[in-house]
Amino acid sequence: MKRFLRHRNALSLPARVLALVLVVAAAAAPAGAQSTTSATLYRLEAGSSFSRGCYGPCLCPIFTTKDIRGTYTLALDHVDPLFTWYRVEKVNWVVALGGVDTRVTGSGTYRVGGEVALQQQMKLTLTIGDEGAQTFDSGLVSGGGSFPEIDIAMSMNGMSCFDTVIDIRSKPVSTPYALSASTYDEGCFAPCLCAIREWPVAGSAELVPLPNAATPIREEFAVVDVVWATISTSPPPDRQFTGFGTYQIVRKESTSGSTSISRSTASPASTGRSSCTLRRPGDSWRPIAP
Repeated sequence: MKRFLRHRNALSLPARVLALVLVVAAAAAPAGAQSTTSATLYRLEAGSSFSRGCYGPCLCPIFTTKDIRGTYTLALDHVDPLFTWYRVEKVNWVVALGGVDTRVTGSGTYRVGGEVALQQQMKLTLTIGDEGAQTFDSGLVSGGGSFPEIDIAMSMNGMSCFDTVIDIRSKPVSTPYALSASTYDEGCFAPCLCAIREWPVAGSAELVPLPNAATPIREEFAVVDVVWATISTSPPPDRQFTGFGTYQIVRKESTSGSTSISRSTASPASTGRSSCTLRRPGDSWRPIAP
């Protein structure tokens, strides 16, 4: 059975575009509220880093990369006499490990406040690639004076002996997009045999540039708060899509000087290995006017 969304109107892109890749991961319900109704979207900025290796008293090399990018959401949870507590949700990061882009997902908490000096703490449960979920904790440290900007370092073992440390520099950002002129196709491809049917799809997402991931030939965006659904037709399929992921533009000019554009999508939760199944959300969007 083949299921995918087909774009009809491409994004307005520079002429020398060869490939666009959209990766959407399955996600839970939309984030909770910053003011009980909405969450604030954050982006990792330049200066963020990922380190893994030995800290005192252990001795071994430390690997550090600043090629970490992505987004997360921050939603107000509650306020106590000393701290304001937030939920950190929809962690949607990519880090280059061994030359391979590795996804980092998860959620947790952030608090800021204090009795005398201003302090902050972030504690996240993160899954890095195929590794099992691990808890990263900054501990209660000084800082938070630049909030809503959040600059904080988290580690698995308190930066003792062999450890993994994620140091984030992040700011609020939001760029909503609407899904435009796309369709959902469902049917069969070889070796299966059945008809392919098509329905229109509508919805929205937020497309956030990741400038610290940019190269001369590549632009990358975080795709968050995906809410897509098939539009009622006769008979309407009950298909809804939620999630988050990345959108990448790679520019390359052929030896003849001509260019081509191809689009593909994949969901880590549903790509599968069966020769008869495929799901590819579409990528024909337009900005939502303020």
